Amino acid sequence: MYQTKLQSHLEVTINQILGIIGGWLIVYYLFPLFDDLSQEIVATISTIIFFIWSYMRSYIVRRYFNKRIKNDK
Repeated sequence: MYQTKLQSHLEVTINQILGIIGGWLIVYYLFPLFDDLSQEIVATISTIIFFIWSYMRSYIVRRYFNKRIKNDK
């Protein structure tokens, strides 16, 4: 029950595209809320937000592709 190389490339590409879109939305909508905070606090908050976004996105994409592989068989 392994992915083909094409499936792996598709999974990584989708994950990256979602990361770019989500990252842009996070910066566009959330960062203006941090105007009054110090640079250190903004850096800490943004690191935490991007870590959570990356983890959730990767987990969901991975589970989706695992389910797809099971359903294809």
